[in-house]
Amino acid sequence: MVTNLESGGLQNKHIVVDELRDKRSVQELCAYLEISRSGYYAYVKRKGNDRDEHLKHKIRSIYEERDKTVGYRRVQDELYRQYNLKVNHKKVLRLMQELGMQAIIRRKYIHRTSYEAAVSDGRIAENLLQQNFTAEGPNQKWVTDVTQFRVFDRRIYLSAIKDLWNNEIVAYHLSHRNDNSLVLETFTKAFETQKDVAGLIVHSDQGYQYTSHAYHDMLPKVGARL
Repeated sequence: MVTNLESGGLQNKHIVVDELRDKRSVQELCAYLEISRSGYYAYVKRKGNDRDEHLKHKIRSIYEERDKTVGYRRVQDELYRQYNLKVNHKKVLRLMQELGMQAIIRRKYIHRTSYEAAVSDGRIAENLLQQNFTAEGPNQKWVTDVTQFRVFDRRIYLSAIKDLWNNEIVAYHLSHRNDNSLVLETFTKAFETQKDVAGLIVHSDQGYQYTSHAYHDMLPKVGARL
């Protein structure tokens, strides 16, 4: 719908030119509305700058959320995944450079050492399911994972446990933090309702929450395996 000019104002006329420029030339539209082309192009430039400011805000948010470890390609992917924005990678790179953002390279041995520590402590579980995602009865095989959602400008993490016998969600928990407490609280809820879990196999993706000491200490207490 074309912007209403009844309320008057130069900006409204600029908006009309913007809406109709694919159908008529800018020169013709500006002449008809009695405005200058230079004024219209100045409006277009200001509008572009405003859009870039909003985009910079989203880029800054992604950069900070990822602890400043993401480059422009990853930021481009996150802009689409989180905000459904398709932005040219060259523009993302330019805006990140204007903001003084550069990916910080983490030394890989930190992550490798953390994983090796979990292995040496026996906190990396065997794959007991062996790709057999079926069960003959309840509380024989559970699978669990953490899923991330974005609600407005905030992240929400959902931890859920599913019983492979009937694909029922046994328990779930929501949090603004993806940490060990999120997973532990989920299993606390599950064990409050599911009493007979002796011999239960719990399968996860071996993320850091599932290799913690607290997680590995909790399951054997109720007779579950991981």
